[in-house]
Amino acid sequence: MAKEIADYKSPPHKVIAFLSKGHEKLREKYRTLREKLRVAENQVRSANQSRDAWRLRAETAEAELKELKKRIVSPK
Repeated sequence: MAKEIADYKSPPHKVIAFLSKGHEKLREKYRTLREKLRVAENQVRSANQSRDAWRLRAETAEAELKELKKRIVSPK
């Protein structure tokens, strides 16, 4: 084991610092990606809810219009 360590030229504290820095960068990168994903999912959910609400309003308005046209065409 001592011979293996002796073969390396970089001091351990520099290697550890280098690897730690890379690890922190990856953590930050994926944390940012998770946040962006969460925002995108919320926007999709909001758009779907809005579209459903508008669809319901349009269907209701069409039904009312159809009922009014029935009354006008065939008055009783």
